[in-house]
Amino acid sequence: MSIIKKICYIGTILCIYCIICHHIYIENTTIAKTLTIPNSTPTQIDKIGYIKIEKINLYQPLYKIESPHNNIEENITILKDSIMPDKDNSIIFLAAHSGSGKKAFFDNLDKLIKKDKITLEYNNEIYAYEVTDIWEEKKNGYIHVNKSKNKQLVLTTCSKNKNKQLVINSILKNTSINP
Repeated sequence: MSIIKKICYIGTILCIYCIICHHIYIENTTIAKTLTIPNSTPTQIDKIGYIKIEKINLYQPLYKIESPHNNIEENITILKDSIMPDKDNSIIFLAAHSGSGKKAFFDNLDKLIKKDKITLEYNNEIYAYEVTDIWEEKKNGYIHVNKSKNKQLVLTTCSKNKNKQLVINSILKNTSINP
């Protein structure tokens, strides 16, 4: 076999190999595109209400406890031990970041004082709360709250003191139907 025939033979094999590799690449790229999951965005179905604190210019949605959007890295979070306001002996625990950035929803929580108002819109009802207690406690993953006879809303975030967390306790003052 002459050298020219060997070169043509090897060249043909390389061309076939390249065509097969290209076909496999295109096929895998198409499969990968069909398997790509779009960025998850909150839906109206996940949204169950809003928290509003006029004093600190806060109005943010709240998501179902089981929603993937009910997480502190994305939104204000309803903690799993919460009992929603339409239930007897309700106590809702909300947590969010403070500090700086778009996710620091509770950055100005330290500006609240006793008797300030917090509104919770939930299930077409408006629940009006009043701040009763404010304290800091050691940051250890737990919040120590005395359950009162009243329905409660408890907000928590990191304190300006890095080893502590700020806790705001409020009680329900009245309820009205959302127009």
